[in-house]
Amino acid sequence: MSFHPNAIVAHGAKVHPSVEVGPFAVIGSNVTIGAGCVIGAGCHLEGWTTLGSGNKLSPHVVIGCPPQDLKYDGNPSYIQIGNNNNFREFSTVHLAEGAGLVTTVGDGNLFMAYTHIAHNCHVGSCVIFANCVTLAGHVHVGDKAVLGGFAGIHQFVHVGAYSMIGGMSKITKDVPPYIKIDGNPARVIGLNSVGLKRNGVPKESIEHIRHVYKIFYRSQFNVRQAMAELERMPEVKDPFVIDFLAFVKESKRGIYKRTRDTPADKPADAGDV
Repeated sequence: MSFHPNAIVAHGAKVHPSVEVGPFAVIGSNVTIGAGCVIGAGCHLEGWTTLGSGNKLSPHVVIGCPPQDLKYDGNPSYIQIGNNNNFREFSTVHLAEGAGLVTTVGDGNLFMAYTHIAHNCHVGSCVIFANCVTLAGHVHVGDKAVLGGFAGIHQFVHVGAYSMIGGMSKITKDVPPYIKIDGNPARVIGLNSVGLKRNGVPKESIEHIRHVYKIFYRSQFNVRQAMAELERMPEVKDPFVIDFLAFVKESKRGIYKRTRDTPADKPADAGDV
């Protein structure tokens, strides 16, 4: 166990002997830290927070503070973080709002400097947040999504797997899997083909996804018509297509349908559902 003499580790904290803790770091009594983690200088970990193995926290990361929600009453809520995540300087993750509820982060993610994960968020695995990405409460982010710098995600929004959000975008609706989206107001700008290839999605599945994209975003169909059209096609048996259709069906905020080719005089939400 490598603790700097100026670190503060409260009685009751469960810290694996292989963990490195830098100077002026503070670890609270209800914190659990797994093997091989590195806790940088000035980090602050409190609340009912659990970190898996191999996580790296750069200086001044803060995890486990109370949520920025006026409803929070101080009853125990939780943060569960997986393995091999990299939190860069001044990143923050907040406890859930609601007794017994949890904020979760998966495995192998990169959170660049000043990113924020608010209460009750659920972030998947192999996700990249560029600098200053901010999630409001109750946001879900799917595996292998990439969020550009300063992107702001509205509360309760779901961001689909393998999607890419451009820097400084304002996201208020659900972002379907596999697409690229950018701007304020945000518009769909293409299929995230490069991301799909880099993450090892089979060529056949990429072609099926490409067909789904054309039906959804290059036709005159509205969402209901596009869904009906796709469900009649053989591509629907592909697991990636199944995930896309399930995401759309389960959306509660409505999905982005508007593209950069949508006429400027079209009503702002005419392409969205």
